[in-house]
Amino acid sequence: MKNVQVFKNDVFEVAVRENGLIVEFEAEASAKSLGFIQEKNSKVYVRWERVNDYLSEFGLPHTVGKGDFIPESYVYMLAMKGENDLAVSFQKFIAFDVLPAIRKNKVYIDPSATDQEIDNAVRFATPQKRRVALMEATIDGKSSIFNVYDDIKQYIKRWTADEKIKAMEHVERVLLDKKDTYQNDISFAHKVEELRRIVATDLDKVKNWKNGTIKRKLNKQIEELSDKVDELRPPSIDDYYEVNYPGFSHNYMYEHNDRINKWVKTKAFKNWINNFPYDELPYDTGIDWDKPIKMYLAFTHKKSMDVHNLEKAIIDLLFKHYGYDDNLITAIDNQSVGIVSEHKDGKTYFMLRNV
Repeated sequence: MKNVQVFKNDVFEVAVRENGLIVEFEAEASAKSLGFIQEKNSKVYVRWERVNDYLSEFGLPHTVGKGDFIPESYVYMLAMKGENDLAVSFQKFIAFDVLPAIRKNKVYIDPSATDQEIDNAVRFATPQKRRVALMEATIDGKSSIFNVYDDIKQYIKRWTADEKIKAMEHVERVLLDKKDTYQNDISFAHKVEELRRIVATDLDKVKNWKNGTIKRKLNKQIEELSDKVDELRPPSIDDYYEVNYPGFSHNYMYEHNDRINKWVKTKAFKNWINNFPYDELPYDTGIDWDKPIKMYLAFTHKKSMDVHNLEKAIIDLLFKHYGYDDNLITAIDNQSVGIVSEHKDGKTYFMLRNV
């Protein structure tokens, strides 16, 4: 049965369909029910990349996304990867509620289905039945070939584009056979040819819609790839946070105190820390502190100063200010963006990015 049935309880809601002998579950609802989600700005999103990685590992030959369906066996394998109470509850919901209801009478008829929808399901469930209905159709009246074709279109309206194309191409072949059968009845043959043109037009519409969907998906993938390229591209200095304060060389950060036999901060370094304009630092740097970080630094400085000597002091200060370990830094990009005549006129620029 191609009809989609929606099952729900107090926790879950999932659309299910039978595709031949295979029961398929809506991919998005299944992924959410198994906990493959993330929240951003109070909205829940499916972690499609992780879901598709698992499905590929299980052997599914294609990726899935919103609007797609997953065969029953793959849903169970995803549930095992979920390894949480939500996934276990969803498995029980499928095993004890959904599948028994579908398989009780081998088919499922939605309680909201009209008599016409039920009749169409009985008449057109297989290509053979659709062929018989078209070959037995009359030239006019209630059982005309036009009315039969309209009923077939109604029956397949919720099918995927590929399924509709396959069904309509089958209808075209049947109509060619019917035209040959009634070739001596010029009036009837003319009507069959008229219907063939209608089917061809409908078929073109479905193919164009499918191609448009593919194009939209490709454009979305291109946009996502472009976003990733933008993330990898070095930022403009205009995107850095600017601090009106010079850097401090690591050569002068510490000195050895012979009295206590320890390395301690120099007086100059303490003054640099104490006088740092903390009010110029952003409250929110816009990064996830639980993920690896790339540090972008830039300085205006005296000509004689090496900017790489200025890294450590500012990194130590920033990460202490925000309360995180600078071991999160996996890479540093450091550059000179200007020369000043006096050290006090130097400036510090920084930016953090998750990688």
